[in-house]
Amino acid sequence: MTEENFKTASDIAYEIISQKILDGEFPPGMKLSRRKMAEATGVSVIPVIEALKKLEEDKLVESKPQWGSFVTIPTLEKIRQSYQLREAVECQSARILAETMTAEQQAVLTELATELDTVPYTPETIIDSRNSHMLFHTRLTEFTGNQLLVETLRKINLFYVLCRAIASNAPGAQYPRYWHRYLVDEIAKGDPDQAEKVMRSHVNDSLVTIIATMES
Repeated sequence: MTEENFKTASDIAYEIISQKILDGEFPPGMKLSRRKMAEATGVSVIPVIEALKKLEEDKLVESKPQWGSFVTIPTLEKIRQSYQLREAVECQSARILAETMTAEQQAVLTELATELDTVPYTPETIIDSRNSHMLFHTRLTEFTGNQLLVETLRKINLFYVLCRAIASNAPGAQYPRYWHRYLVDEIAKGDPDQAEKVMRSHVNDSLVTIIATMES
C-alpha cells in the first residue's frame, strides 16, 4: 500500500460515520456513542474519538458536555450561515475561473452540469444526484488552483444540507433544467463580474428552496 492510499483507523472511522450521516442512516439528533461507533466502524474507541472531533470540525457532529456527541440538526440559522460562507467561496471561485478556465476544464464542468440538469431526482437517484452536485461544485473550485478555497468548501458541509433538501423536494422538481450549464456558459464568457453575479444567484436559488422546505 502506498503512502498516498494509507488510511489510519481514524480515517476509516471518519469515512464510515460521515457516510452514514450523509445517507440518513444516522439521522439529525442521533447520539453517537463512542462504543457503538467503534462497533459500527470496526475500530477501537480512540480512533473513533479522533474521528468525532474531525466530524465536529466539519459541522456534521455537535458535542454536548457530559452528554456526548450528536449528529448536527440543520437549523435555519446554521443553514443560512453555511450558505453565506458557500456564497463567498463559490463567487470567488467563479471570478477566478472567468479569467483562467481552460477548454478542458470547461468540458469537464459541462459534462457534469448536463447530468445534473437532465437526470431527475427520484428515490432511486437521490444519492447519485447529490454526489454529482457536490462533484460539480468541488471540481469548479478545484480548477481555481486555490486549495484553501477547496478545503473551505468541503468544511461548509454542503453535502449534509443538500442531501436533505434533495430528498424533500424531489417530487416537485421540474426537469429538464439548465441552471448548471448556464452557470458554466456564463463563467466561460470571461467576465468576472458577470460570473460572480450568476454564481450568487445560483447559490441563493438553492438556499431559498431549502428554507422553504424547512419552514413548511
